[in-house]
This record gives sequence, structure tokens and C-alpha cells, in this order.
Amino acid sequence: MARFIYVVHVLPGRLRLRLPWLREHGAVANALAEGLLALEGMEEVEVRPFTGSVLCQHDPDVLETDVVVAAVKGFTGIDLVVRPGEEPPEEETLLEALVVGSDMARAVSRFAKGIDLEVLRATQGKVGLGVLTSLSFVAAGATKIIATRRIPTPDWFSLAWWAFATFNGSERAAINNTDAPVRGGAPESSPVGTRDEDGVHP
Repeated sequence: MARFIYVVHVLPGRLRLRLPWLREHGAVANALAEGLLALEGMEEVEVRPFTGSVLCQHDPDVLETDVVVAAVKGFTGIDLVVRPGEEPPEEETLLEALVVGSDMARAVSRFAKGIDLEVLRATQGKVGLGVLTSLSFVAAGATKIIATRRIPTPDWFSLAWWAFATFNGSERAAINNTDAPVRGGAPESSPVGTRDEDGVHP
């Protein structure tokens, strides 16, 4: 994804930025927190590397918001700043992944299709990987029932997986017609920097 500085919101004496790429650069996060805290008029800085959130609380009479943003650009070497209301560059990449799948998912799919092709070649097109896998699970289940002479209760994670698989298969129309909240943020992790006086992170 393109690296950028996203201005989430601006209030007098309070500025929140988001740097999505920060989770992959922990050293930059620490240096950024220290550099911003050294600015005259800066009162508190919280940098959360995992979510890329950067919260700055400062004296608006001493330190202007544009100066803080300029300092972040200088410390990170990133020139692209996205203001509120503007479309972050990551949106296009994320939306494309939602349509065609993630890189990892496509790599796994390519690998599975290669195995499927070999199975079809070995059986002269009579049995594919899906059928072979299904029959293997049925055979394994039947063998266990015969060996133990009882039908075991499924584990909770097995039930959860089958619930998800059933929903994913039966509600495909709803899934395909639901917009993804691309801008939704993940729960924030422990910050790098200082805390509020009461120890609560805003």
C-alpha cells in the first residue's frame, strides 16, 4: 500500500493521525513519539504501532497543527498527507482485495488448484480434490464410530466452524450485497509514549 499520513480529526490542542504502515516499522514509531514530545508546546503523544494511530495533545497557543503535521512528515519521510474528507490511497487497494481476494488467499487457491489438477489427472477426470477430501472425512468419521462404537459430541470449535461454513454458503447473496466497512479500525493496542494523568487512553 502507498504510505501516507491520514489526518483523522483536528480539535484545538488535539490532533489524531493514522499511519497504516507504522505497524511494520516499530523503530519509526518510537523515534516519532520521542521527536514529537520534544516539540515546544507538545504536552502528550501516544503512538500505537499496531493500528498506526498517533494522538497529539498540545498547547494551541504555542504549537500549531500544521507544524505538528510537518514534523511528522519530517520524522517519517512521508510527504503524502490525506485530510479529512479525502479518500485514503489504501481504499483502492483494500477494495480490490475484497473483489479478487487477498494475495495470501489467491496463493493458497493456486496451490489447491494445482493439487486438484494432479488428482484429476491421476483419476482421469473422475474424482477431484473436493470429492476426495469429502470422502476421506466421511471414511475417517465412520472409522472412528466403528472403533469407539459411539457417536462423539463435536468440539465447540468444530461446531463454530460448521456454523460459519453454513452461513457462508447459505447466505452468499447477502454477503455479496453487503458493503465492507473499509475504513473500520481495529482495536487499538498499547501505545508508545505517555498516558493521560488518570492512566486512561482516549
